[in-house]
Amino acid sequence: MGIDEVVGGGRLDVKAAIAQSGDHVPSVVLGAARRGEVLGVGAAGTADVALGIAASGRVPYRIGSITKTFTAAAVLGLVEDGTLALDDLLSTHLSGTPFGEVPLRALLAHRGGVQREAPGDMWESMRGSDAFALRRSLGRAELVDRPGVRWHYSNLGYALLGLVVEAVTGESCPALIDRRLIAPLGLTATGWKRPDGAASGYRVDPYADVVHREPDMDQGAVGVGGQLWSTAADLLVWGDALAGGASEVVSPAVVEAMHTLEVMVDRTGWTSGWGLGLILERRGDRVLAGHTGAMPGFLAALSFDRTTRSVAVALSNATRGAAVGALAAELVDDVVDGRTGVEPVTGVATWVPLDEVPSAVDGVLGRWWSEAAETVFTWRADGLHALLVGRPVATETRFEQLDRDLFRAVAGRFTGERLTVRRDVAGEVAALEWATYPFTRTPR
Repeated sequence: MGIDEVVGGGRLDVKAAIAQSGDHVPSVVLGAARRGEVLGVGAAGTADVALGIAASGRVPYRIGSITKTFTAAAVLGLVEDGTLALDDLLSTHLSGTPFGEVPLRALLAHRGGVQREAPGDMWESMRGSDAFALRRSLGRAELVDRPGVRWHYSNLGYALLGLVVEAVTGESCPALIDRRLIAPLGLTATGWKRPDGAASGYRVDPYADVVHREPDMDQGAVGVGGQLWSTAADLLVWGDALAGGASEVVSPAVVEAMHTLEVMVDRTGWTSGWGLGLILERRGDRVLAGHTGAMPGFLAALSFDRTTRSVAVALSNATRGAAVGALAAELVDDVVDGRTGVEPVTGVATWVPLDEVPSAVDGVLGRWWSEAAETVFTWRADGLHALLVGRPVATETRFEQLDRDLFRAVAGRFTGERLTVRRDVAGEVAALEWATYPFTRTPR
C-alpha cells in the first residue's frame, strides 16, 4: 500500500469534515507529510463566514504558540554561534529584572518559575506592549516558584527570550526569525501580521448556530510567543525542518537540543514533557514532538515523529472546540502506521447569520431549570430547540413560533404543548412556562 493511500485521495477532506461537524467549528484544515513530501491536505468548512471563503491548505490561519518553536530555534541558533550560552543567567543580558537568576535553558523549557503572562491588560485590550514598555513593566512581574523546580508554562518567559535576542544582536527577534528561518525555508505565507485572504477567527455561540468574529490580537513584544500566521502547507515544511529535514537551516545540533527532555509535565504517568521549545508526548512506544497554539478565534497544532520525519498539522478558526492537538497526533500515527480507515461524514456544521436570530429569543437561550432538571434552549437554522440535559439527543424538542412570546413544540418532548415567555415590568425575560411547568434560571 502506498503512503498516499493513507492520507491522500480526499481522505483528509473526509477527516476534516468529520472533525468540523463533530466539533461544531467554522472550519478544520489538516495536512500530512513524510520526509519532505506532502502526502495530502484536507479542509472542511468556511475560513470566512461573512465572505463565504472556503477553508483550504493555502489559507493563512493564526498559529498562536507554535510561534515559540521558531523563537526557540532562533535562540538555539545563537547558542550554536557562540553568541549565547544555554546556561547564561538572564541577568547576563537583561539587568534589573526580577528574573535575573533564571537561566535561558529554563525559559525555553518553561521551568524558569516565571509567571505565565506579561504585566498589563493585553488579554482585555487585545494589544501588547512594545519592547520598551515591556521592559518597564517587568518590575511588576514575579517568580511563582524557584527556577528549575517544576514546569510552569510562561508566555512572559518567551517574551524575555525575545528581549535577550534583541539585546545581544541589535536585531528584533521577529526580524532574526524572518532572516534565519522563515526566508531560507521559503515560508512565504508565514508572517507576523494578518495577511490578505487570511481566515477570520470566531467564537462559536454556545446557544445558537451563530459565530462571533474575534478581534485580531496584536501581541507586540510578547508576540515572539504567539503572533505568527501561517498555512498548513508552510507548517508541513517547518515541521519537517524541526524533524531534521533542513539541516542547512535548522542544524542537527539544534534539532537534538529541542528534542532532549528537560522537564516532565506529567510526573506520574511520564507521558508528557518538554524539550527546548517542543512538547514531547509519549504515545505507546513512540514519542511525538510538536506544539499547539491558541489565540482568540484560532486553534492550531503541529505534531511530528522525528524518526520517520512524519509531520501533521491541524488548524481551526474557533476560540474553543476543535481538538487540534489530538487530530494532529492521530494523523502522525496514521502516517507512520499506515492506517487507512475513515468514518462516514455525518453532516456539516452550518451557521445562521446573526441578523436572522429573532430578538424575541434574547434572554431565552441558555440553561433553564424545572423540577431540578436542566434544559438547554438553543437557536438553530430551523428555529428554537430544547434539550433535556443528560437525556439522548432523540429527546430534543423543536418549536415553531406563534407570537413574540409564544411557541409550540412541534417535535420531540412535550410535542403540541405551548412554551410561554414571561417578562418582568422592564420587558426582560424572567421565566419560561412550558406545558404549565415553570422554568427558572437557577434550580429550585
